[in-house]
Amino acid sequence: MPGAGDQTLPQMVILAGGQGTRLRSLAGDRPKALMPVAGRPFIDHQLHLLAANGAQRILLCLGVGAGQIAAHVGDGKAWGLSVSVAQENPEQLAGTGGALADALPLLDEEFGVLYGDSYLTANYRAAYAAFQEAGTRGLMTVFRNEDAWDKSNTRVAGNRVVFYSKSPPPGAADSIDYGLSFYRREAIEEFAGWERPFDLSVVTQALVDAGDLAAHEVTERFYEIGKPEGWAELDALLTRA
Repeated sequence: MPGAGDQTLPQMVILAGGQGTRLRSLAGDRPKALMPVAGRPFIDHQLHLLAANGAQRILLCLGVGAGQIAAHVGDGKAWGLSVSVAQENPEQLAGTGGALADALPLLDEEFGVLYGDSYLTANYRAAYAAFQEAGTRGLMTVFRNEDAWDKSNTRVAGNRVVFYSKSPPPGAADSIDYGLSFYRREAIEEFAGWERPFDLSVVTQALVDAGDLAAHEVTERFYEIGKPEGWAELDALLTRA
């Protein structure tokens, strides 16, 4: 196996199909992926970051604003990437889990997932190497958050996620889902027949219950543009860079 510092990432999926309602006061009708951050559409920063981390093939799961985003990104060659698109009906969104299930014909046997409003500076190669070593159907990167940046929703024991909840009771969690995960295709195939919409958290919970979700702790904080305050913070950070 190549070292974590030089290996190529698997297919990387960006879930960017949402309506962006929390950012609408700034973005208007523009999809989040095209919201300017430090003078460039946000997705430009995401794709640059993925390419720098060893990604080669990107699948965009798009819904609202799909045509605009796809036209801007094109085939991905501007970032040294190969980009394809899975498009859902913006009037009947499938949810983050449903979007992956609908994209099954386009998914590789192993793939990574991140969200269309997340800017994640952790070491992607190290996370993928941990996934390969664990041999599980899924891996979640986790940040020991202690409710600092957002509400903690995860607890880890050893190299497994042993607790996950989007609405945890007080004291149940000390870490947060960082927003970068890796899966084997079979983990999504089990949910191909589920009624849409459904959230990716359904898949996550099933893997936790089965003891089949590895954990990889990262120490870099996450950034996201889903809310105006998050957008302003990242805009300031990347403007200074």
